[in-house]
Amino acid sequence: MKLIPVLLWLTLSMTMSIVYAGSFEDGMIAFHAGDYKKAMEIWSPLAEEGEVEAQVKLGIMHTNGLGVRRNGGEALKWFHKAAEKGNAEAEYYLGKLYGTQQSGVEMDQNESTKWYRKAAEDGNADAQYAMGAKYFKGEGLPMDYVMGYAWMDVAARQGHYAAPNYRDLIALILSTEDIAKAKALSDELAKKYGHL
Repeated sequence: MKLIPVLLWLTLSMTMSIVYAGSFEDGMIAFHAGDYKKAMEIWSPLAEEGEVEAQVKLGIMHTNGLGVRRNGGEALKWFHKAAEKGNAEAEYYLGKLYGTQQSGVEMDQNESTKWYRKAAEDGNADAQYAMGAKYFKGEGLPMDYVMGYAWMDVAARQGHYAAPNYRDLIALILSTEDIAKAKALSDELAKKYGHL
């Protein structure tokens, strides 16, 4: 007799997990079909319950005004929630929001660098590329072509589409000695932060 309640509980638990996962996937289907309102309806409760991927998607929707009016404050809220759980994509988007004048978020290069660095160290190729660009331009940290090359190379190793070209452009202004330093540094960074 005790077996029936246990089986019923297991069946309900599995069904609830399937519904939960299916709901996120339903949101993805709606999002890719351009039905942003439906995606928002599906992902909002999931995000409130702590679903990290749904939080990231809501942040993206608020950043870009997809199905909702652009709202930098809401985007920051959702990205921060996901970043607190170590989501590198959310960390990258925080760096991007703070680094540009988007959606009414006050630009803060130091905050941008902090989040890009965190995402880069968590293996996000877009953030690694952004760190290379920040070092190259001296945005939010001292200009350093060797570090710029190294981060661009790490991003390139992870398949970032633009990183190889920018890495090679940076190499044009480096001495042979600096290129050797940059390559050695890139090897170190790739071992630590390249999730290949």
